[in-house]
Amino acid sequence: MDVSPLNQLFNPSTIALFGASEKGPSVGEATWTNLTTGGFKGQIIPINPHHKTLGDVKCYPKVTDVPDEIDLAVIATPARTVPGIIRDCGEVGIKNVIVLSSGFGDGDGSGKDYEAQVMSAARRAGIRFLGPNCTGMVRPWLGLNATFLSGETPKGRLALVSQSSALISAIADWAGPHNAGFSALVSLGNSTDIGFGDALQFLATDPHTDAILLYVEGVRHAPRFLSALRHAARMKPVIVLKSGRHNRSAKAAVTHTGALIGSDEVFDAALERAGAVRAHTFGQLFAAAEILASTKKTTGNRLTIISNGGGAGVLAADRAVDLGLTLPPLSEAQTKALGKSLAAHWSPANPVDILGDATPETYAAAVKAAMDCRDNDGVLVLLTPQALTDPTAVAKAVAGALPKRRKKPVLACWMGQSRVDEGRKLLSDAGVPEFLTPERAVEAFSYLAKHHRNRRLSLEIPGPLAEDAKPDLDGAHMIIEAVLAEGRKVLTEMESKALLSAFNIPINTTFEATSSASALVAAESVGFPVAVKINSPDISHKSDVGGVHVNIADAMDVKRAFKQVTEAAKAARPEARILGVTVEPMAPLRDARELHIGATRDPVFGPTVMFGAGGTMVEVLKDSAVALPPLNEVLANRLINRTRVSRLLDAFRERDPADCQAVVNVLLRVSDMVCELPEVVELDINPLFAGPDGVLAVDARVVVARPPARDGRYDHVAIHPYPRHLIRKTHLTDGTPLVIRPIRPEDAGNTKTFVAELSDEAKMFRFMGALNELSPEMLVQFTQIDYRREMALVAMAELEPDEWTQLGVCRYVINPDDKTCEFAIVVSDKVQHQGIGTKLMKALFDAARQHGLDIMEGTVLRNNAPMLKLMKELGFVQRMDPDDRELVIVERWL
Repeated sequence: MDVSPLNQLFNPSTIALFGASEKGPSVGEATWTNLTTGGFKGQIIPINPHHKTLGDVKCYPKVTDVPDEIDLAVIATPARTVPGIIRDCGEVGIKNVIVLSSGFGDGDGSGKDYEAQVMSAARRAGIRFLGPNCTGMVRPWLGLNATFLSGETPKGRLALVSQSSALISAIADWAGPHNAGFSALVSLGNSTDIGFGDALQFLATDPHTDAILLYVEGVRHAPRFLSALRHAARMKPVIVLKSGRHNRSAKAAVTHTGALIGSDEVFDAALERAGAVRAHTFGQLFAAAEILASTKKTTGNRLTIISNGGGAGVLAADRAVDLGLTLPPLSEAQTKALGKSLAAHWSPANPVDILGDATPETYAAAVKAAMDCRDNDGVLVLLTPQALTDPTAVAKAVAGALPKRRKKPVLACWMGQSRVDEGRKLLSDAGVPEFLTPERAVEAFSYLAKHHRNRRLSLEIPGPLAEDAKPDLDGAHMIIEAVLAEGRKVLTEMESKALLSAFNIPINTTFEATSSASALVAAESVGFPVAVKINSPDISHKSDVGGVHVNIADAMDVKRAFKQVTEAAKAARPEARILGVTVEPMAPLRDARELHIGATRDPVFGPTVMFGAGGTMVEVLKDSAVALPPLNEVLANRLINRTRVSRLLDAFRERDPADCQAVVNVLLRVSDMVCELPEVVELDINPLFAGPDGVLAVDARVVVARPPARDGRYDHVAIHPYPRHLIRKTHLTDGTPLVIRPIRPEDAGNTKTFVAELSDEAKMFRFMGALNELSPEMLVQFTQIDYRREMALVAMAELEPDEWTQLGVCRYVINPDDKTCEFAIVVSDKVQHQGIGTKLMKALFDAARQHGLDIMEGTVLRNNAPMLKLMKELGFVQRMDPDDRELVIVERWL
């Protein structure tokens, strides 16, 4: 992989400052002072036509007069001058710029024009720029302060990326007194070019950064943001603070789903899938960062609390329950061992109350027992400075009782002030995070638990649906196209159910009727009892207008129901178009629960999937949860379990449990629908009846619209689904069936076996070194991929009936420039010279073209003659690597 194109932005050797001045107060003066007094060891070049020198430094009138190469340009001049400066920077080969100037994108219209000119000039010159209207950037470890802030920012291992310049200023001022240190402070400003995704891409591999903090006001490009966030969160903790949590869309929702889902719920769902942790306050942001960056990570949410006072333990336990943590008791073995060293009245429950007269030795025994217990994932030690308590001695005992290599995190809270200060310092020096209150300590552990949970969720990469669940995509597109061709947006109930049926979702057979006579014919056809509902494209919620009659048992009641529902609808909504009624049999499911499954389109993150309680009271009960597609069974079950109605799916009283797998299947198919059909804007299945014998969609409503023109098939979704369109069925030269398809997480076993069975020579050619087998970490990296950032195709052959064997794999990883990619390929030694390599590479070309990539490049060992021959046949240009004569660089324009 190439070095990040932003490397010279974050790690420059030479900086030019446009608008540099010693006269203030001004942005140019403050920035020049910060650059020249911050300890930066590189060269700083002032550019200002109004000065010949600044101090003893020569000042140039234009950047084109500078004889030296420049890594980074910082612009602090009026907005009207910036487009011309960007063009000059391009002329001399500067590729990285920070635009501090304000006056862009607002005002009387000239600001928007200046912004467009800057963007155009930067694109022509291949320049990446931060800002405009930003505070700039600080890299304390480099002595670089390219901002106009006052004061120093202390060195540390945290990186902050913020859309708010004011927040950057406040944090820089706050950091020193609170012992917070930074590897980078980055102000995005208008984010016209460089945004969160670009900054995350760099910071994910920055060796000076242990954790990344984001302050988010809004997300411009959700796919890029989430892709970079997932990448960064796999490598180090990412903590996000977002403002505007209670803003909700003011649009009139056509479906129940649209009325239930708010933007903040969607943002939470996005962070879960990305593996990041959310903080809700400024203080929590740094508390989360500190605990995640410096503490042993947890593997679950089970916390054991040890306390020498019942009150403190209860406070901690209450907060733990609030945060969804589990408080398991000590195991029987640990309880028995601990009982030998404790007074008779100690509490073996959780919190573990070791009583107010607990000695240092008692604390040490309790901590050792909790650390040895396999039933927890972390330990919190509380101390209240009672009359017989020696806080300092207890701290020494606790630190001494901890194993040198801790397998789980230990946190402490020495409550009080003067008597416990020395003990706190001892614990901190021993690497035990300590907190002022029990609640803060529990919150800190909750961040560890959330980080573990969200990282696991980020590794859930949904594959394609099972063969028997494949949708009829052609039929679905035809239904939607016919509706749009008529100028409609809302599908009728029959059209909506037909769309569900195309995705194999069980539906209740429905007939339309325009008269009482045709309603009777429909009722007799489906069999009594039936339900009669109003049929109108303008009425979303039928029961609100008296438009639903159920359990109709005979012919007269059908005619009566037709008259009543149509008249009630006309009275309630005189402007609505009344097409008649729909007639359907009453759902035959026994012990049915009413559920609600829906989908809507978030303006930032695109399609979302919702699950909750169904029926007519959905907006009142508000028992629902939301997730981003694509879903798999793990994610679908998590979505269900986040609601209260999930408990009704279990057996209770005389009811058998509902078929939960059938509910999960509907969620998976709705997820598939919104991924494959960008036209679907809103969808309601309410109610979805779920019983022991399966599920049935009783009522459905779908809203569609023509999507904007896009280049990519899945540009409308924030998380790229499994690219089923890349699956190719072919055969080997002897007729053996061969499938080339994108890799899936469940291919880990096949991939491990495939690599293990390669010859030593093949391993050397593929991995450029000795390798016996893939480690678990490498298997995750190779099989759990982000299809938006990379692609891997496997060749699977049916060598035995219904037994598929991996015979080859090729992949590309997109370079940071988003236009080129680096590829690799290896084919099993058992099936050489059967064209598998050619088939794989041609399929990889197609995938890269569909991604909008221009160039595919790679390196081949000079003695790998078969691969070099294949590269020549496929049209790759070859040249020797100037840095390593044993390597050949191959390159092909796509």
